[in-house]
Amino acid sequence: MHRYLLTLILLSLFVTLRSSYASMATQPTVSHRSERVDYYMQIGDDSADVETGSDEDADYDVFYDRLSSDGRWFYEDNYGYVWQPNVAESTPEWRPYADGHWVWTDRGWYWDSDEDFGWATYHYGRWTFLDQVGWIWVPGSQWAPAWVSWRHTDDDDYVGWAPLPPESRFNFEIGFRPWCDSYYDIGPAAFAFVRIVDFGRPSYREYCMPPQQVLLIMPRTTNITNITYANNVVINDGPQYPRISQLVQQRAGMPVPNYKLNYAAQSDPKAAFKTSVQANQLNVFAPPQKLKPVATVKPQVSRQLGLAQVDRGWRNVPENQANQLRQQFARQSPVPKTLPPKPTLPVKPQFVSGQNGGEKPANETGQGQKPPRNELKPFVQQPGTKLPPENRKLEEQKLESRPPENRKNEESFNKRPVVTEEKRAVAERSGTEKPKGPGEHVQGNADNKHAREGQKPGGHGEAEKGKKEESKGEAPPQPQTKDEHHNPRPEERVAEARGPQHHAEPPRSHPPEQTHRPPPNNQKKKEEHKD
Repeated sequence: MHRYLLTLILLSLFVTLRSSYASMATQPTVSHRSERVDYYMQIGDDSADVETGSDEDADYDVFYDRLSSDGRWFYEDNYGYVWQPNVAESTPEWRPYADGHWVWTDRGWYWDSDEDFGWATYHYGRWTFLDQVGWIWVPGSQWAPAWVSWRHTDDDDYVGWAPLPPESRFNFEIGFRPWCDSYYDIGPAAFAFVRIVDFGRPSYREYCMPPQQVLLIMPRTTNITNITYANNVVINDGPQYPRISQLVQQRAGMPVPNYKLNYAAQSDPKAAFKTSVQANQLNVFAPPQKLKPVATVKPQVSRQLGLAQVDRGWRNVPENQANQLRQQFARQSPVPKTLPPKPTLPVKPQFVSGQNGGEKPANETGQGQKPPRNELKPFVQQPGTKLPPENRKLEEQKLESRPPENRKNEESFNKRPVVTEEKRAVAERSGTEKPKGPGEHVQGNADNKHAREGQKPGGHGEAEKGKKEESKGEAPPQPQTKDEHHNPRPEERVAEARGPQHHAEPPRSHPPEQTHRPPPNNQKKKEEHKD
C-alpha cells in the first residue's frame, strides 16, 4: 500500500510542476504587454506619439484645400503660391503669432493659436511681409511647435518674437541660433513684444507693444533663439522656462502652462485639426509632421503679385538707427562661416498628375512625346538598303488591303527597270564624253565597231580602204532618229528625260568593249556591189 501511495504522490507532484511551468511560460508575456501599454498611456514618450497617418500620403493638397475658406491664394514669382488670411485684409494692423499664447512642452515653446488656420500657418511654413499686400504665408513641409526668432530684454521686462522668413530653410544639423536676425536681416517691425506680466494671458492680440515703442526696446534686447532637431522632432527652445514661469507667477500671479505634447497625425485630409488638453498632456491633431512638397491640384489664385517688394521689418526705421541695429546684431551673434553667403529661396512645390488626371509637374522640363511601344517608327529607304522585316510586313499588308486593280497597276509599276546612278554612269561611258540622245548614242556605237575592226590583225588595211571609198561615193551618215520601231533601253529613257548633261569625266583611252559585233563580211559585200 505504501508503494501505491508513493506512486500517487509522485504523480500529483509531476502534474503540479507541469502546470506551474506552463503558467510561467505564458504569464510574463501578458504581464509585460499590459505594463508597456499602461506606461505609454500614462507617462507618454516621443516614440509613443499616435501616428495614424503615413508621410507617403501627405502633401500640400491639405493646405490648398483646407485654407481656401479662411483666406486667398496669391502667386508671387519668388515664393510661388502664397496665402493670406481674410483677417489680414480686413484688419491692417493684424500680424501673425499674436492671437494666441505660448505654452511650454517637452518640445519647447508651442504656439497655441485661437485662429482656425493656426494648425497650418504657425507650425508649417514661414511668414513674410510684402509691400502693398501685407503679411503672407509660404507653405512648408516640416512641422514644429513654432518657427520664430526670440528676443528678450536683459532686465526681463519684455519678451518678443518674430516669424522666420521663407528663406530660413531648416537644417537638421545646424538649426536656428541667435545669429538668425543678422543672417536673415529680420528688423524691429517684424517683432511682437509683450511685457513679462502679460506673457501668461490667453491672447496677446491686445497687449503687443506699438511699433514706436518697439524701436526703443530693440537696442536693449538679446537674441535667444534655439531651434534644434533631436529624437526625430523639432524643439523650439527660447526663453528659459523656469525663469519665465517664476517672473510671470511673481508679477502677474498667473502660471505658465507646462504640458507633455502628444502628436496625433491624421491621414484623413477632412479630419478636424485642433489641440486639446487632457490633464498634463497637450494632444495635437494635425497632418503628419513631414509632408511631401507636391500637390495634385493648383490652388485658385485670386491675384498675381509678380515680383513683390519684401519688407523684412525695417519699414519706418530711420537709416542711422537701422545701421546701428544691424551692427549690434552682427556683433552679438556672428553668423557661422559654414552657412552660405546669402540665404536661398524656398523650393517651390511640384504639381504631379493625380488619379483623376490632375496637373502635370510645374517645375519639370518638357519632354518630347514618345511613340507607343507597338507602333512602327517611320522608315526612309536609302539606295542599297532593305526594308526591316516589320516595315516590309506592314507594306505587304497595305498592298493586300488595296483594290485588285490598284494592286495590279502598282505591281506593274514596280516591275519597271530602276535607273540608278551606277547604271547611268555606265550608259554615259559606253558613248562619247558628252551624253547624247538615243540616235546619237547608236551612231557612236557604230563608230566604235569600225575602230575595233581596224585594230584586228590582217584587217586594218581593208578597213581603211573601205572607209575611203565610202567617203567618196556615199553621203555622210545622218544621225538616226527615234521611230516607233525603236525601243530604247532604260538608260536611254532616263537620258532622254533628263536632256543633255555635261560631266567633267575625262575621256578614256580605250573604249569599252561592245557585246554585239557585226560580221566582217559586210564591208566586203559593199565594195563588190560598188564595183
